[in-house]
Amino acid sequence: MSSMMRNARFLFACAAGSAALLLAPVAGAQEVETINVMTSNDASCSPYPQIASDEFGFFAKAGVKVNLLSSSTSIPFLAFLSNGDADIVMLDPGQVLQAATADQPIAVIYEAYQGASDGIVVPAAGDVQSVADLKGKIVGMATDRDQLTTVMALSTVGMTISEVETVVVGEEIPVVAQALNNKTIQAYAAANSEFAALAASGFDLRNITPVQVSQVPGNSWTVWKPTLDAKRDLIQRFLRAWAMGQHSGIMDTKAVMAACKKRIPEQWEKPGNGERVVNNSVMNTQIRRTVKYGELQRDVWEGIQQPYVDFGEIPKKIDIDTFLDTSFIDAANSFTTDEVKAGVKAWKEANKDIAR
Repeated sequence: MSSMMRNARFLFACAAGSAALLLAPVAGAQEVETINVMTSNDASCSPYPQIASDEFGFFAKAGVKVNLLSSSTSIPFLAFLSNGDADIVMLDPGQVLQAATADQPIAVIYEAYQGASDGIVVPAAGDVQSVADLKGKIVGMATDRDQLTTVMALSTVGMTISEVETVVVGEEIPVVAQALNNKTIQAYAAANSEFAALAASGFDLRNITPVQVSQVPGNSWTVWKPTLDAKRDLIQRFLRAWAMGQHSGIMDTKAVMAACKKRIPEQWEKPGNGERVVNNSVMNTQIRRTVKYGELQRDVWEGIQQPYVDFGEIPKKIDIDTFLDTSFIDAANSFTTDEVKAGVKAWKEANKDIAR
């Protein structure tokens, strides 16, 4: 899956190849329907609503049983969508644009991550204060895919990739830290997971990622148009529960942390790691940047295309109306804060031994 915001970049050293997560059955008379879902990472607390919406009973109330398919696969998520194995998947902007320009019948219906995972950081004690200061400097990259991030960042100040030197240094934190310390590289282009790990190792960083880069959709819920009408009600109920889970992160971050620690304890084995993962998702990648949760940002989708064209990711710009579908947003947001509070409160009462 070649694109800037790689789904695999949300891995946080959790158990590999985790089994499908079957959520608790719904109480009451409402019929339970199973929905097959692929998120950015099924083995991480990064997409925290997949845990919060289950633990707090939002999926159950919606009559939805989520079959969370493993994200640890080399097969493109789009293939699972097109063959019917998945009903809804997260795709990053590159994957969306590539599918749309290839005339694949996809529809982006909800921006799950309204903040990008990728960016550029520099040592806080260094002389680089902004992207403009990178001229003539060496930018280390986690993978060659981070060259697109660098291209997009430089373009915001009228610079091109030819004005810096780039080198792939990888994702091993000790190696990256050494390269920054001995000034083999002066900046590092990677994902938030690498930045968090660097910070956790004691490295003091300055994030110089331009707003135009950091505020593009990182992952968006995407569906297959030919099956959309038949699955509309189920997908609407799923998105409503998901949005409630997102809101719970803002409303009671500590409760979300406790729920995530219950589900994925291994992510909390290293002190501070779990908290960083959840806080980054709540306050950065998944924070709502629009009036409504998941609202599609037409101007952003228009604006991000040219760098993908320039970098050869897509052959040409495409009409956003061919792949954006806003008809799910109102249904996804048809909940109240009181409903979210009630779910969180009930969970805390039932989990007093771990609830914060």
